[in-house]
Amino acid sequence: MDLSRIRPYAHKHCRFKLRNGREVFGVIWEVETAETLSGSQDQHLFFASVRDYEQLQHDPSKPVSVIDMPAEEILHVESLAS
Repeated sequence: MDLSRIRPYAHKHCRFKLRNGREVFGVIWEVETAETLSGSQDQHLFFASVRDYEQLQHDPSKPVSVIDMPAEEILHVESLAS
């Protein structure tokens, strides 16, 4: 899925259908990393369960499980937030 189609779902509780057939529930967000050799910013998506994401927001010093989630791995996203 294209990153521009995923951005509206960032920081919201969602259901994701992945390329490998799995369905996962959680939160995704985008992080801009350091400039690449070509001078452009590199964008990365990260995924965590809702519980880990909320813990990360409230106390970033506590360890949580965060997964690097390439946009190409996401086939479908649906917001579950009210």
